[in-house]
Formats: sequence, structure tokens, C-alpha cells
Amino acid sequence: MHRVSHIHITNFRACRHVSLLLGDLTPLVGQNNTGKSTVLSAIGLVLSPSALTNGDFSDPSLPVTVAACIEGIDATLLATIPDPKHRSAMSPYIVDEKLWIRISAAAAGKKPTQQVWEPSSYTGIGIPEQWRAYPTGLPEAVSALLPEPLHIVAMEDLTEDLGKAKSGTTIKGLLDEVMAPVLATHESLSSALATIREILSTNGTERSPHLRTFDKKATEALADFFPGLSLDVDLPIVDLKEFFRAGDLYVTDQLTGERRRFDQMGTGTQRAIQMALVRYLAEARKPETSISYRRLLLIDEPELFLHPQGVRHLREALRNLAGAGFQVVFSTHSPLMLSKEIAPDTVIVSRKSTGTTVRRPLREAVTSALSDSESQSRALFQLGNVAEIYFCEKIILCEGKTELRLLPLAYERIYGHAPELDRICFVSLGSGSDITKGLPVLHVMGISAFAVADLDFAFVEARKGGASAWLSKDADDLKQVKAILARLSASSGLPLGENGLPIKGGGHTAAETWAAFAQDSEGKTYAESAHDALIAKGVWLWSTGCIEHVIGASDKGEDAIFYQENCLSVLGPSEIEASMPALKALFEWIRSSPSE
Repeated sequence: MHRVSHIHITNFRACRHVSLLLGDLTPLVGQNNTGKSTVLSAIGLVLSPSALTNGDFSDPSLPVTVAACIEGIDATLLATIPDPKHRSAMSPYIVDEKLWIRISAAAAGKKPTQQVWEPSSYTGIGIPEQWRAYPTGLPEAVSALLPEPLHIVAMEDLTEDLGKAKSGTTIKGLLDEVMAPVLATHESLSSALATIREILSTNGTERSPHLRTFDKKATEALADFFPGLSLDVDLPIVDLKEFFRAGDLYVTDQLTGERRRFDQMGTGTQRAIQMALVRYLAEARKPETSISYRRLLLIDEPELFLHPQGVRHLREALRNLAGAGFQVVFSTHSPLMLSKEIAPDTVIVSRKSTGTTVRRPLREAVTSALSDSESQSRALFQLGNVAEIYFCEKIILCEGKTELRLLPLAYERIYGHAPELDRICFVSLGSGSDITKGLPVLHVMGISAFAVADLDFAFVEARKGGASAWLSKDADDLKQVKAILARLSASSGLPLGENGLPIKGGGHTAAETWAAFAQDSEGKTYAESAHDALIAKGVWLWSTGCIEHVIGASDKGEDAIFYQENCLSVLGPSEIEASMPALKALFEWIRSSPSE
């Protein structure tokens, strides 16, 4: 289905130069005051232009422009535009089923100029440079395919917007969508209203004799006072759509029976009902397959005032709407709004000294960072399940659940507050191989990401990938490491695999062998050297083996983790630093590393 696939914004508030891709359902996440609402406003502005204010211009000496690419306009879709003149106006500007449009405003107080690209001069790369004014009929053609966006704001003028169904308000737009099937089903009412109009209106062909008599007698009576004037009673009858539009939405308390108008309810209730209408639309639209237009639904913080379960219901409703005649873009501060299906298309919005910036979504970053499809699929699945990566400034990837459980607790004991307050998040991906896939993807997304890995990572996963490996498989250090391991195996019976590296067997684990290697006078040198080499790659290596060897645990598993949690929870900062210095060193490295 056709959609707005690309938005490019210049000089609009904090969006001095912002370009982002849009999917069927695109979440925007970021800290407060980064520009998420501005991006939503810009999307609405390019399809429904309105006059700008002085505050809308980042640089008053430059124009505001918002360009949009509409994709998927094939011959079948073009044929659904009712007026052939409007179709003819659009056809010359469609190339490869794409149409670029733009609004440009040079000053406040005036409606922006609507422009369309010159496809013959487009290079095929980036944003078109040549534009011309809309030809006659093109605005109507665009509106037929992409009607005025429905923009649901977060808090501004909430009572005004959510109250009576007046023109231009959110509730009016929602009710228009809800009433559409009613109007289609009861088209016969329109004929009945037309008949009534002919009977009651002044110029009706079947005007009532009683009204004609009143017109005549009243005019005769008026002539005695003001000759030359006439009177008539005109009873205008609105069409069916206006009839529905004049209605109000009422809310009844089922417990008390109290009935109040929608805008008389509390803010939280109003917002919940508003989102309920969105959910109703999603259910009502499910069976529809013949809708030719697509309406943009722009929502600021849809989770406001909703219970967590309500947030989940709303999230799924927005997914359904995205496949049933709507294209949905919403801003959010809630990880609950990002399921594994939605997360890959999430856009992180941030703000720097140069203004608002956007980062590449996960789906695009995976394709860019990883070459083979299997790795792409695994990384997409692993990272798509971790909504937290979109809400912190520094992401720390871990191999297992032990780090995931103990590191945040140790951080809180040392610094007196949870790592989330420093916008640091620890994420478990499951294995060392996932680290080599996850880190590059997060870096492409513009996220500050680091990793914590066991000692074996330096000599196994970090050596994979041929020329692109983080550490060379043919380096002399690996040969020396294997020689040391062979010596330890011969003296202590520690098992090694055919590749000369530790394996599980003979009552020993591979982790035990690596710990013995780290304690060996020669092995320790290579372990610390590997630690230093991987620091440059953004990976902290446990040079003593694994986290259990750092905290002094003698076992792995849930019981061991629970025991260590209890131990850490009663230790003070100085005690942890004295007995587990590697933890404090890790945290200081993370805290001192610059953010993207």
C-alpha cells in the first residue's frame, strides 16, 4: 500500500536539517525536548499546510521546507482518484511509483507554497533539488490518496481538542472515521434529507404550501411599515455527514448512571476514551480491503494516563491500523509501546548543539552492519526484543544472565543509585557470538554501546570473521596461548579440543581451564594483553576468566546468582571496591567513555 516513505525537514524549529525514513508504523523515541513533536508536526504540515509563526523558523533569514516522498503510486491506485483531471495532473510527476512533494515558507503569517519535484532533473540520490509550484488539480489528487492527517497531541489544549466535535479537532477527526461506514450503509437517509430540503427550504421545488402562505402574508403585513421588503422562512437541512458531525460524545457512569459530555470528564478519562476510539477504529477496519486512500495518524505519547495493560492493547491497535488504511507515526517514552515487531523501525530522536538529529532504525542498521542474512535475522531478533536500548545513552551488552543480574546491583551499591539514572543499561544477548553482531549494529544506529565478555571471547569469537575479525586468528599471541594451555593440560589434566582451546570434559569446565590460564604467570600476561586489545573495540574482558572469578563465586546457576545478590546487597562501596576491584574499574571505564 502507498505511504509517505521519506521526510526531509529544514529550518523548522529545532529541526534544522533532519531526514528520516517512515514505515507503515514508525515510533519516535528520545528524551524530552529533543524534537519528536516537531517531527510529527512537520509530517502533518507537508500534507496539510498552514501558516507558520515566527517561532517556527530556526533561522528567520532562511525558509522552512518540508519534503516528502510518497511511494507505491501504481496505475491501479492512480485510477482510484475520482476526477480524471486530477489524475492527469499527478501522472507526469510519478516515476517508479514515487512522487516527491514539498512545502516552502519564506515568512511567518502566510500559508506555505506547495511544490512538486521536477523528476526529469532528479539524480536518483537524496532529496530532489529542482521544484515547481503545484499545477492545478495536483492538491486534490494528493488529498484523494493521503487525506488530511489526524494529529493527536499530547497535552496542549487537551480540553479544547478533546471536547465537542468541532471542525479541526482530534475528536472530530476520529468520529469522522468512525462514522464513515454508517454513512455508507445508510445512504438512503441522504435521499430522504434531500426530499425534506426541497419541502422546507426557500428555493425548494416542493416548498410547503403552509410556508408559502406564511411568506406571502408576512410580507403583506410588513409592507405597511417598510414597503419594498419581503419575508420568508428558510429552514436549511444539513447533509447526512454534517448531521453526524453536529453530535456530541457522552459518557455514562454505569455504577451511578450519571451522564456527562465528553469534555466534562477528567483529563485521564478523556485521553483513555480518545485512545479507545483509536482501538475501535483498528477493530472496525480489520475486514476492510478496498480502501484506496491512506490517512496518516500522528500521535504524541499515546501511552499518557493509560494502565500498562491498556498500553499493550493500544500498541496492538496501532499495529492493526497500520495495515488497514492508516500509516501511523507516534512518539513515546514507554518501552511497553515497542514490541519485537515494532522495535526494528523505531527512530531515536536526539538533540545536539546543531539541533534535532535522528538515528538510523534497527532494521536499516542491521542490513548495513552485517553482510549475511542469517546474522541479520539473529541480530534483528535479539535486539528487537530489547526495548531498553532505545531509552538509554549507553548500552552494555553481556553474554549471560549472571552479568545482567549482578552488574546493575553492584553499580547501585557503589554509586548509590541505579545505572538507569545515569542512562546506562545492561543487556544480555545470550552468547559471545551475539556481541560481535550486536555491537556493530548499535554503532551504526548511533548508540554508544560496549560489551562485557569472558576471557575465552578474546581467543574464540574475537578471532572469527577472517579479515574483518576483531583480533587476528593467525597472530603469534594465539599460538603462545595454545602452547600455555597445552602445558597446563599436561600438568593438570585440563581438557582441550582439537583446536587446542579449552572444552568441557573429565569433570572440568572450559571456564575452569581459562581461569587456570589467567592465574598462570605466563597466561596472565596474555590475558591482560587481550583485555587491552579489546578495550579499543569497546569490549571489557574479564582477564581473570569470567565474572564468577571476579566476585569469588564457586558455582554458576540460579542458586549461585541469588546467593551473590544477597552478598552484594549488604556490601558497601569500599568493601566491593576492595574485594572486587575489577567491578569498579569496569564501571569507571563505562562512565568515562564518551556518548555518541
